[in-house]
Amino acid sequence: MRKKSKLTTFILSIIPGLSHFYLGYGDRGFIYLLIFGMIGVGSFGLAVLTYNDEFLVIAFIAALIIWLVALIDAFSIINALRYGDSSQIENDYKSEEAKLPNRKIITLALSIIPGAGHMYLGYQKKGLVFMAGFFFTIFFMGWLNLSFLLFLLPLIWFYTFFDAFHTLNGNSVEDMDISNILPSINHKHIGIGLIIIGVLIGFQNVLLPVAREILHTMFEYSIIYRIENYIQTIIVSVIFIAGGIKMLRGRKAQLTEIEGDVEDED
Repeated sequence: MRKKSKLTTFILSIIPGLSHFYLGYGDRGFIYLLIFGMIGVGSFGLAVLTYNDEFLVIAFIAALIIWLVALIDAFSIINALRYGDSSQIENDYKSEEAKLPNRKIITLALSIIPGAGHMYLGYQKKGLVFMAGFFFTIFFMGWLNLSFLLFLLPLIWFYTFFDAFHTLNGNSVEDMDISNILPSINHKHIGIGLIIIGVLIGFQNVLLPVAREILHTMFEYSIIYRIENYIQTIIVSVIFIAGGIKMLRGRKAQLTEIEGDVEDED
């Protein structure tokens, strides 16, 4: 362990994690390699999905930070192995106290993909629901060109990330029972949801292109672009307002029913 080459360690550190495998710290190397790969794949996917190259710049900066942290960590390990007690270092690394931070890092790294961190912690059903919702949204955005669904991605991502974080810290978070969720969604709600999705798809991919061709002969492109944004904003606003009113009415009816039951008991 004391004869590990610093030059070889530096060369392998070009890809974060490989130098740790060389030094015999495979678990830690796997963490760095996993984070590096998640950042690359996630940023590339978002760049392709949104046609925005800024995600690649963010990925480059994040990858540079991960590379620097992994390089410093690798050289600190090799210095400790050269000038310290290697057997004591190995025992400290394999202790339960040292494994806990590694487990946290792996969980948070996997949580870059919504649901993967929950699956790693053993919450398979909850992880499946989160992952399915995230990739289902991406599928609709890419296949049907529904760019207005983009706001759902950060909501899902942040919720799943911090839910995994609280679960990891031992907070009272129970696994999600799919059988309790699906029966509560009756056929009426599913039908309304499918109708709304169908209307939005038809509007986005049929009505807007036709209206764009008609208005192109009457207005400039900038005016047409503004009209499209206004119409999309109005439709999404109406959907949210209608959904909020529906939820408030349902809540009010539920409270009225509870008050009636209390009066009957009295």
